[in-house]
Amino acid sequence: MIDAEIGGAVKWPRRRQSWLAVALLGLFALGGVPMEGQTKDAGQIVWHNLLKESKLEGQGWSTTNHPYDRLPAAARGVVRDPVWKLGEDSTGLRFRFVTDADSIRARWMLRQDRLAMYHMPATGVSGLDLYVRNADSWKWIGVGRPRNTGKSQDQLLVGDLGRELREYMLYLPLYNGVDSVELGLPQGAKFEPAPDRYSGKKPIVFYGTSITQGGCASRPGMSYEAILGRRLDWPTINLGFSGNGKSEPEMAQLVAQLDASVYVFDSLGNLTPEQTKERVRPFIKVLRDRHPTTPIVLLEHLYPPHSVFGENFRAKDTETNGYLRQLYDELKKSGDKHIHYVPASLLLGGDGEDTVDGLHPTDLGFMRMADGIEATLRSAMADAGFVVPDEAGFVPLFDGKTLSGWKPHEGMPPIHRAGKWWVEDGVLYGTQDPPGKGGLLWLDRPYTNYILKLQVQVTYPMDTGVFLRVGPTGLSQQVTFDYRPRGYVGRIFIPFLGHTHVSRDTEGVRLVRPDTWNDLTIRIEGNPARIRVWLNERLVTDFTHSEKTARGLPATGGIALQVHPDVEGLTTWKAGNAVKFRNVRIKELP
Repeated sequence: MIDAEIGGAVKWPRRRQSWLAVALLGLFALGGVPMEGQTKDAGQIVWHNLLKESKLEGQGWSTTNHPYDRLPAAARGVVRDPVWKLGEDSTGLRFRFVTDADSIRARWMLRQDRLAMYHMPATGVSGLDLYVRNADSWKWIGVGRPRNTGKSQDQLLVGDLGRELREYMLYLPLYNGVDSVELGLPQGAKFEPAPDRYSGKKPIVFYGTSITQGGCASRPGMSYEAILGRRLDWPTINLGFSGNGKSEPEMAQLVAQLDASVYVFDSLGNLTPEQTKERVRPFIKVLRDRHPTTPIVLLEHLYPPHSVFGENFRAKDTETNGYLRQLYDELKKSGDKHIHYVPASLLLGGDGEDTVDGLHPTDLGFMRMADGIEATLRSAMADAGFVVPDEAGFVPLFDGKTLSGWKPHEGMPPIHRAGKWWVEDGVLYGTQDPPGKGGLLWLDRPYTNYILKLQVQVTYPMDTGVFLRVGPTGLSQQVTFDYRPRGYVGRIFIPFLGHTHVSRDTEGVRLVRPDTWNDLTIRIEGNPARIRVWLNERLVTDFTHSEKTARGLPATGGIALQVHPDVEGLTTWKAGNAVKFRNVRIKELP
């Protein structure tokens, strides 16, 4: 691949717009997005050398030629010269620190005169990117925009803050290196190293191409590796090499030196079909021989958005992705239980609005990539026995390994007391067993008001769903996922009380992504209850019970998942199909 640059306005995924808008409005109201030169008492600034007073994160080796290199000194002369040179770029490197300063300034010395590229702005190539810890998550607060000609840069990152002790994270440039990074704080401001948030957490190691390195993010914190690191609150190492992520044997040996929680392999974009067949299998074998039980996540290469207009645009990627899928299937069949896979269909949005040049993602593209990779990465980390923090307040209901806590619901009518449930590779499977017979898998807990999030994968035709406030006799209310002829997805169905459909939705079934993961969010609160359902980030149901429709329903109860039995005159299931669930988690509400 080639290097990258962004032009034009960034389009953000809808679910991120609300907090981003609030954050930006707040910053502008506070003067927190300053113009160059806006600072108070410039003569009273105290400078802190971050390398001496803080800890550099994101670096895999301590024995480097230069303090900000990404590769060890021993790799020089072993890896190809272009790889070594790209290893001097500081992508993925970052500092965390704590201060109560009301303004934060930075000065940094770049290793290259080049500030920007023809398709990637200076803020991403050579800039700094500042995030602040807000409750249990990271929020963007300021950017260092290189504006001086040459290597020496000096910028106010954020100003006019209230004097409050906060934790910050500062990302370093994606396509340039640094010789030094200093923070300028007002005299008297506290400065402390950040708490050891990642103690005992092995890093997620990303190996790949320019896309892995961060081309074409507008800011260093917008590479998909950085986004995932913040979402999971987990240490990461970025070994992306623009145009040079070629899976050579010497790079396999280097990557295998790192003791990772998960390896993410994203190298296909720099390989021809012939190189893919020659190099990928040996690369993965080196990792697996050195780390027999460490999860490996294989990423297909994203398809160019314009590939919908002709197979010629995607022929090479179809061949390389096909080989990767074949390798994955072979490894699974051979008994590798720690290999995971992300198809290209999950990496971009399909609307053509998320790349700079048909290849390198914009910020929107990187957010979509993170969305597509996150669930598989969480499953891989659960596979490795790591407890990964979820969204604030959410608690996992499925451990990814066993049916612990879940059981068949024996209080249902006989037609619903069958079905088979099992766990494999972090996924909960359900199928008819014996053929034509289904049932519910029940988590018997007294839940009342909550937000439930999960992912579901279905193959047409299939009839399943999620049951809420499920009592011992089966009385409950169902959010349907009837992906079949005349089926509804997202409607509210009341079984065993006249089998009433109290809401019907025609939009949900159109939003189903067949044979891949669908994000389902359900919110239930109150009595009579209000139930809202989002499918793949679209609100499909907003229903509030009346006294009549709520009559006889439990006000509290468990959660159940369904395999529907066959019903005469109704297509519900195809023999041999299995519904899949994963990432089931709950946040209880007052």
